[in-house]
Amino acid sequence: MQDASPQLEYPSLPGSPAGSPSANEQRAPRMVIHLTLEPGQTLSWRVKANSQIRATGARVWLTRIYSPYDYWLLPGELVRVARGERIWVSTDGDAAAEVTLTCDYVTRGRMLRRWIDRCVNLVSGLLSPGVH
Repeated sequence: MQDASPQLEYPSLPGSPAGSPSANEQRAPRMVIHLTLEPGQTLSWRVKANSQIRATGARVWLTRIYSPYDYWLLPGELVRVARGERIWVSTDGDAAAEVTLTCDYVTRGRMLRRWIDRCVNLVSGLLSPGVH
């Protein structure tokens, strides 16, 4: 896992070239993690945010905890995974492969807001007359 290198992308920086998102299209920064998988190496982790996993370089094997299927990603192909899923990735041959994990960068305030919203929905669901 020492090959992982998290990076932030800011799609709309001041002075961005024409054609980039305008101030009205505020997008959150994204976190991109690049992983190099050596032949025979398998990595596993729980996804912290909705993400896209893209294979580059060589074919990659991917399996997900909630899916009965395995995925073989050719270079350039991607799979979307949901927050909370556990995944396993490995090379599918004798060559090293690269994997890119991309997700929105979640700030603490957004996580707190989501938690508060969940609590409010839970409480309102308990206090509302039951609809069956």
